[in-house]
Amino acid sequence: MIAMIERQSSRLGSLVVLALALGLCAGPALADQAEPSPEAAKAAADEHLYVEALEALHPAAEKGDADAQFQVGLIYDRGHGVPIDPVQAAVWFEKAAEQGHVGAQHALGTYYELGKGVPQDDALAMRWYEAAAAQGDARAMRNLGNFYLEGRGTAVDHERAAKLFQEAADKGNLRALKNLGYMYYFGVGVPKDVVKATALFRVSAGGDEASAQFALGSLYYIGDEVPRDYAKAFDLLKRAAEQGNAKGQMLLGRMYARGEGVARDLGEAWFWLVVAEAQEPVLARHYKAEFADQIDDAARREAEARATAWMPRD
Repeated sequence: MIAMIERQSSRLGSLVVLALALGLCAGPALADQAEPSPEAAKAAADEHLYVEALEALHPAAEKGDADAQFQVGLIYDRGHGVPIDPVQAAVWFEKAAEQGHVGAQHALGTYYELGKGVPQDDALAMRWYEAAAAQGDARAMRNLGNFYLEGRGTAVDHERAAKLFQEAADKGNLRALKNLGYMYYFGVGVPKDVVKATALFRVSAGGDEASAQFALGSLYYIGDEVPRDYAKAFDLLKRAAEQGNAKGQMLLGRMYARGEGVARDLGEAWFWLVVAEAQEPVLARHYKAEFADQIDDAARREAEARATAWMPRD
């Protein structure tokens, strides 16, 4: 994902980024209008701020200021004060990236990887990730590592992938740390070392990285290189599930259904499996089938209603 906060060289850029990130703005109340709710007032003020920010940034961006170009791209990317426009965002990211702006290089790599605002192109995604990685961007290092791991835009090179994950992890990137944990767990690109993998998962999970929480929770669940501990597994899987990790949601649902590490609760089990079904329909339905004939209709309906309300909307 594109980071919303990049360290900027210009004072204007810094102030705009801070305001965009924190929503620190206030709009005067209009005497001839009913007082809006706090939520409505903040939303209106934020939109006003973003429009002003775009107006302030455009002249500098047009004159070639890379920081301003990147910020204009972010505004179009996020749809702050303007309709979301990935094509315009890509235009401004490319202008900044060509000037060596590391955040824009990473952003443009992401756009080419996803085919967002530009035709999907793994080779161009790699080009921009490599440019950003050469400047020390840990996110680009991790993304580039994924390309070498999967053979996207290049030949498969597990050793290169592991090296990139390690470099990104050394810079504090928790997702890279988790990826490196999987490399050690399966012995891909590095010698197999489940103990080291577990340690890496533990560090990454402690930083609230959902997929690492799932990985470590799974190890506690099955007792692989750590003593089986359903309580620890439940805690880690719940944290992963609440962040939207579908595999964590499924295993958590299964634990509720079986009463493993928690009191048996078929309603909670059904809730988490319905949530997971949006991302992992086949496996989630398989787990639901294990106890579908044991949950009563009222509990099922209540769980499904909660799941619908909980899931994010497009």
